[in-house]
Amino acid sequence: MNSLTKKQETYFQYAAGILTVLVIGTFYYIIVQNSINIPWFDDIENIPYFLVNWLEAPDFAGKWEAFIRPNNEHRVFTARLIVLAQYYLTSKLNFKDLLFCGNLSVLVLFLFIVRGYLRQGGKWYFILPVAFFIFNFQAYAGTFMTIMSMQYQMVIMLSVASFYLLVKQSVPAFIFAIAIACLDTFSMGNGMVVWPSGLAILLLQMRWKSSFIWLAAGAASIYLYFQGPDFVQGNDKAFSYVLEHPMRTFVAFFTMLGGDFDVMANAEFNKRMVIPTILGFILFAVFITWTVAVLSVSPFWGKCVPERWGRTLARIYNVREADIRWNAFWLAILAYVLIGMLMVVFFRTRFDPHIILWSTYKMYPAVMTSVIFIIVLQALNIRSRYRFFGTMCLVSAGLWWSTIHNYLPIVKNTSNARTAFAFNQKHNGVGLGATKNSAFETMLATTLRKVDSLGIYSLPSPLIHAEGDQVRLTGNTSQLNAKADIELAGDILKINLVSGPPADHRRYAFLESENNRYLFLFPIDGTETLCPVGTIRAGAYKLGIWDISSGNLSVWLTEQLVTIP
Repeated sequence: MNSLTKKQETYFQYAAGILTVLVIGTFYYIIVQNSINIPWFDDIENIPYFLVNWLEAPDFAGKWEAFIRPNNEHRVFTARLIVLAQYYLTSKLNFKDLLFCGNLSVLVLFLFIVRGYLRQGGKWYFILPVAFFIFNFQAYAGTFMTIMSMQYQMVIMLSVASFYLLVKQSVPAFIFAIAIACLDTFSMGNGMVVWPSGLAILLLQMRWKSSFIWLAAGAASIYLYFQGPDFVQGNDKAFSYVLEHPMRTFVAFFTMLGGDFDVMANAEFNKRMVIPTILGFILFAVFITWTVAVLSVSPFWGKCVPERWGRTLARIYNVREADIRWNAFWLAILAYVLIGMLMVVFFRTRFDPHIILWSTYKMYPAVMTSVIFIIVLQALNIRSRYRFFGTMCLVSAGLWWSTIHNYLPIVKNTSNARTAFAFNQKHNGVGLGATKNSAFETMLATTLRKVDSLGIYSLPSPLIHAEGDQVRLTGNTSQLNAKADIELAGDILKINLVSGPPADHRRYAFLESENNRYLFLFPIDGTETLCPVGTIRAGAYKLGIWDISSGNLSVWLTEQLVTIP
C-alpha cells in the first residue's frame, strides 16, 4: 500500500522534479562559470595540433593520417569529430565551448540510465539520488580539462548508448549498437571494454547468432585499433607490481568501487580510503548477489545456479524472467564500469597507489553507485521504497555538497594557475604543460603561433589584468614593499610570502629577468606558491608581488633575487 496520499504524492513529484533539474542546472552553471578558453597539456596535441595537421594535409590520405594519429595509447575519434564540427561551423577553436560540449555526455549518460529505469516500470521522481551521484564534482579533473571531458565521460556514455540499443532486439538497433561500439573503441582505449560488457546482454538473452557477430566486430575493431604506431607504455610492468603487492591491489579495487563516497578529500590517504573501501565491498556484494539472482531466472543460465540460492536471491531482489531484458542492460553497465576500474587498478597503481581515488576516474564509481541504487530500489515494496529513497536523498545530497565544498576551491585555483601559465606561455614561450628545452615545448609554441596566424585561436587578452602586459618591476616607481622567503628545492622554487598585500586580494609572485627579457607569473595560494623550475628559463630574476583588488593592479617590490639554473 502506498505510504503517501494522492495529494502528497503530487507535491512529492513536483519537489523531486524541481530538485533534479536544479542539481543538473547547478552542475552546468558551475562549469560555465569556472571553465576558461585556454588549452592545457594534452589539449594541445589533440585539438589545435591535430587541426593544423588536418588543414595543412594536401589530400584525403594526409587528413586521415592526422585523424587516426594516436595520443599516447589512445585514439580520440569522437573528440576530433567534435573539434572538426566546431571549426567548420565557426571557423574558430574555443576550448570553453568544447569543454561544455564534452560535458554534455554526462547529461546523455544520465538520460540513458533514467530511460532504462523507466522502461523497467520505475517512477521518474525516484531518480533524484542518481542526479546527485552523477552530477557532482568528484570527477572535476575530467570535467574541467577539455580533452578529458571529451574522452573519459564520453566513452562511458557511448558504451551505455550501445547497450541501450542492444537490448532493443531489432536488426537496425543491433547495427547501430555495433557502429557506436566501434566509435567508442576508437575514442579511447577504455572504450574496448564495450565488447565484453555488451556480450553479457546477448548471452543473457540467449541471442547466440548476434553474440557471434558482436564478437567478430569487436575482434576486428580491437585489431584495427592497434595497427600503426607502437602503443606500448610499459604496461607489462603492471604484472610485476600486482605480484609484489597482491593485498594492496585487492583492497585498492574495492576502494575505487566506493569512490563516489570519497568525502574526506583532505584527510591522510589511509583515513580517506576507509569509507570508500567499506562501501566498495558493499556495492560489490550487491552486484554479485543480484547477478546470481538474474541468472537464476533465465531458462538457460538458471541451470548453472543452485536452485535454493537462486530462488532466495530472486525473491530478495524481486527479479523475474519478464525483466531479463532491462536487467541485462544493468548487468552490461555494471560489467563495463567494473572492468574499467579493474584495469585502472591493475595497470595504473604502479605509478601511484593513490590513483584509485584520483578525480580522473571518478565517473566509473558514480555510474556504479547509481545503478546499484536503482537495483535496490526496484527490489523493495512501495512503503520501503519511499523510506529508502528518503535515506538515499540525504546521503547523496550530502555527497554532492561535499564535492562542491572540497573540490570547487581546487577548480578555481587550477583555473587561476592555468591562466598564469598562459601568461608565461605568451611572454616566454613555455608554460601550458611543457617543460623548457623539450620537444613538446617546441611543438606547443609552434602550434599556438600557427593557429594564431590562421585566425583560429589566440590566447585570451587580457589574461590576468588589463595592465598586465605593461607592468614590470624594473623602473617601477611603486613604494610598496613586500618580503618573501625563497627556497630552491630540486625541481620546485618555493616562495613564501612573509609580508605584503592583504590575504583577501589576488596575489601573484612575479619574476622578471634582469635583462627584461622574461616575465613569469605564479599565483600565491595562502602565503605560498610552488613554481616548477622546468617552466622557468635559466637566468637571474627579480622577485615582486602583483596585487589585484577591486580591479586595480599594484606592484609590491622585494629585495630578493632568484637564480634559475
